Amino acid sequence: MGRSSPNDKLLLVKALRARGHVVAVTGDGTNDAPALHEADIGLSMGIQGTEVAKESSDIIILDDNFASVVRVVRWGRLVYANIQKFIQFQLTVNVAALIINVVAAVSSGNVPLNAVQV
Repeated sequence: MGRSSPNDKLLLVKALRARGHVVAVTGDGTNDAPALHEADIGLSMGIQGTEVAKESSDIIILDDNFASVVRVVRWGRLVYANIQKFIQFQLTVNVAALIINVVAAVSSGNVPLNAVQV
């Protein structure tokens, strides 16, 4: 919501959060500090932003370029997806090894792999 008063920004952030929305606010001035603090994610400008805005925000955009935010969000989503894939792979391998050990132990009476080998 551009070109609005600081009080209007703060009221909008509070109303959206009360309805369960995740709210991000960008700002660079002292008057933006209350909305930056109230938002779930506060983004302030690193070069042109005031110290009050920087202290009230969660993320400081060092180069004052919004394209950096898009790149960081994209990178974070890829990292999150890779972590999910890694956990899925590890669970699959561990469950398969467990099943093989249990079936072999029940059928032959000996465990084919000891704890160090697994």
